Amino acid sequence: MGKGGARWGAGRPGTKAIGEHLHRVDVRIWSRRGYLSEHGHFVWSWSCGGEPSGSVSVWVRPGESVTLSFTVGTSGARRTVSQSVRLEQVPCRFGGSRFWFACPCCGRRGAVLYLRSGRFACRTCQRVAYASQSEDLVGRMWRKQRQLEARLGDHWQRPKGMHHRTHKTLLDAIVECESIREQALEQFAARLFALVR
Repeated sequence: MGKGGARWGAGRPGTKAIGEHLHRVDVRIWSRRGYLSEHGHFVWSWSCGGEPSGSVSVWVRPGESVTLSFTVGTSGARRTVSQSVRLEQVPCRFGGSRFWFACPCCGRRGAVLYLRSGRFACRTCQRVAYASQSEDLVGRMWRKQRQLEARLGDHWQRPKGMHHRTHKTLLDAIVECESIREQALEQFAARLFALVR
């Protein structure tokens, strides 16, 4: 049996969940919105395609912890879970401070906790990967091109205030993405043709 490689069905099956598909809480957003500065309660909701997909009730003990209360399970066997997460407030180099979650499983400091298997924990403990980690070269080039195009106006026009040199650099990078993508597709087609012969 072959190992890995660029074949359909090659390699081991994935065991990691994709972070973009999971519910998550981000301490940076909560801190920016002032939710962590005083005792209180708020509800954090998620949506998928504009439709509500879940929520978590959060009770705050400033500078100490947050308690997350949420419902897990299917419609037939739903249960409410309450989980306490320690907060760490770390001073910044040039003044102020920054909040971090302490992962309830391993204690590592992190900004984001993911909901998986009925609990919130860090990316490592939950075995979470980013979608970009499973992309091939063509997918990475499409993603990079979308990011570059987002900096430009319609039809790759130079936005007002952008230097001409920056605009040319972005256009060159987009052309390079297209070139790399075409080369990868040509190589794939050549390998496929060689297999068919």
